[in-house]
This record gives sequence, C-alpha cells and structure tokens, in this order.
Amino acid sequence: MKLQAAKDALQEEYFRRMQAADATRAPETAAAVSIQSFWRAHILWQLLSEWNGNALHVERIYRGHLGRVLANAARRERRIYWQRIYFSHCATSVQKWYRAYHSRRYKHNYYARKAYIEAVLQKSAALSLNNSERLQAQVEEAIASQELKARNELEQLSVKLHHLVSTKTTAGIYNSPMHDGFLPTAFSIPVEQHLRNAIKPQIREEMCRSAKGKLSNTKPKLLLSAALHEPYASQDERRRALERESKASYMALHGETFHTSTKHNATFAATQPSLQANTPYIDGGKQTIVRSSNKASWISSKVRARRIAGCPG
Repeated sequence: MKLQAAKDALQEEYFRRMQAADATRAPETAAAVSIQSFWRAHILWQLLSEWNGNALHVERIYRGHLGRVLANAARRERRIYWQRIYFSHCATSVQKWYRAYHSRRYKHNYYARKAYIEAVLQKSAALSLNNSERLQAQVEEAIASQELKARNELEQLSVKLHHLVSTKTTAGIYNSPMHDGFLPTAFSIPVEQHLRNAIKPQIREEMCRSAKGKLSNTKPKLLLSAALHEPYASQDERRRALERESKASYMALHGETFHTSTKHNATFAATQPSLQANTPYIDGGKQTIVRSSNKASWISSKVRARRIAGCPG
C-alpha cells in the first residue's frame, strides 16, 4: 500500500512538473535562442576583428612593398635623368670642340674673320657719322627755311605797317618811351629798324618814278581870287550874305512875300525861271590850284632825286 501510494504521488509529481515544463517551455526557448544569438554574434565579431587585423596587416605589408617599388623606380628615373644630362653635356662639349676645330681647319680663317668684323665696324661708324651729318644738315636747312619764311612774312608785314614808324616829334608803338630798357625785336633787330628798312625800297622807287617824269606832290599856289586869301570863316559868311541878297532881290522884283520850301508854290517854281538863270556860278570857297612849273628847279630836283635814289640814267 505504501508502494502504491508512493507510485501515485510520484506520477502526480511527474505530471505536475511536466505541466510546469510545458508552461515555461516557450519563454525558456526564447531565452535560449536569445542567448545563442548573442553568443554567435560575439563569436562572429571576434572572428571579424581578427580577420580585419589580418587584412590590415596584409595591406600594410603590400603598401610598404609597393612604395619601395615606386621609390626604386623614381630613384632609377632620377639617376637616368642626371646621367642623361651629364652625358648630353659631355656630348655637347665634344661637339663644340670638334666643330671649332673643324671650322678653324676647313671653313673659317680667324684673322680674315677678325678683319671682316673690323671692316664692318668701320663702315657702321662711317654710316652713322654720315647719317648724323645729313640729319644735322636737314635740321639746319629746315631751320633756315623757317627763318627765311619768317623773315619774308616779317618783311611783308613791315611794308604794310610802315605808318607805325616813329617820326621826329612822335614815337611809334615799337619805339615807345614806355619800353624802359627793352624794345620789341625780331631776329635780334628792333622792330622799328625792320619797318624803316622795309619802307626804303618803296621810297627809292617813288623817287625813281619822280625823277623819270612824274611829278611828286608839291605845295599848291592860290591864284585868281581875292577871296582865296581870306579865312574859311569869312568865305562862309560872304556866301551866306550873297544868298540873302539874292533872295531879297527876288522878293523886291516880284513884290511877293517870301515862302519857305515847304510852303512854296510848286507850279510857280516849275514855270518861273530863277533870278540867277543863265548866270555863271562862282563859288567863293572854291580854290583854283595850280602847281609850280619852274622848269629849271624841276630839272635840278629830278637830277638830285635820281642821284639820291641811285637810279640808272
């Protein structure tokens, strides 16, 4: 009986525990799966870390090897470059010396070349000197031409300005006393002297013409009238008196009152003749001018003028 009771108790305990295990199986499975996943991840991370370290080590070794290879190649290229420069310099020196030797021996003569260069230098110096002289001559010719042109213009202008020459009583504008210590000059000659020199040929030409038969201006003589010896004011008064006398005679003859020109009868003026009609008019102010005609004095003055002017014949 005791064994049966123990058996029943054992079965109940077994069934109770199986039910408890069935009840907790899902959470325990999930917990086991989670633990396994974390463990596997840990193992995998360790493996990957080891692999990364190995890869970095391999890459480091390979990069070092590649760098040494590239450095060796660059060093080789540099060495070749400097060797090429050195050998090129050596070849250039050899060629230079050989070409110099060949040129001196078979092509050029040093002394002939030196003489040629000296001749070229002499010709260049002569050409430069010739060009300088030609340039100086052209400059002097241009200056002389400009000066001649300026002198001609000054001469033409001086001929037109002869009225500005100073006289004995009046100083000209180019010889003004206001120019204290300074007178206007042209070509280092006073302008006053230029004006005098410019008018001399005209004076000489006029004197030559006068000497050849053309009379120069002489002082007129007043003849044939007593009124000519009177002053101009008295002549004007005499003319006015004659006019008044003629008007008074006209009014006394016709017995009419005198009218001014604005009230004058046009018909009467047109039909009646003037009181002084057909009477010669004598102007008291008019002067009859005649020139002196002393032949002997005129001939002597002509000869004297010809001698002064230096005219031929």
